[in-house]
Amino acid sequence: MKGSPMQTTHHPRAPALEDLRLNLIIGRAKARLSQEVLAERSGVGRATISRIERAVGDVGVDVLERVAGALGTTVHDLFAPTGAVDLPDDDEILRRAESPEDDFIDANTILDAVDEAAGREIERYSRARRPPVGR
Repeated sequence: MKGSPMQTTHHPRAPALEDLRLNLIIGRAKARLSQEVLAERSGVGRATISRIERAVGDVGVDVLERVAGALGTTVHDLFAPTGAVDLPDDDEILRRAESPEDDFIDANTILDAVDEAAGREIERYSRARRPPVGR
């Protein structure tokens, strides 16, 4: 029934929050960090990292500064527009070919980060890609 209190209304995210959300997920994936590890390194709660990645609620600049510092970036970069992707020109292709492998994100790593941001459980592996050992 229209107007029912049980009915939820979808509100579009503010573009800045969507940019922050995506940049944090991508930055965390590039650094190969779980939400928990990023939380530990930044001194911010894991629930706060999760809320930022879901673009839910407000977060203070001091929190963003700590998260950006833990990722080795700036608050400014966390809000960089993520809109349309331009195709790379020849100079960019050459730069990417000569850049270290660490500059790029493995597709599985980004998918794991997106799954974790969405609250889905992911299986963790060691850097050698071996299943975790029970302790």
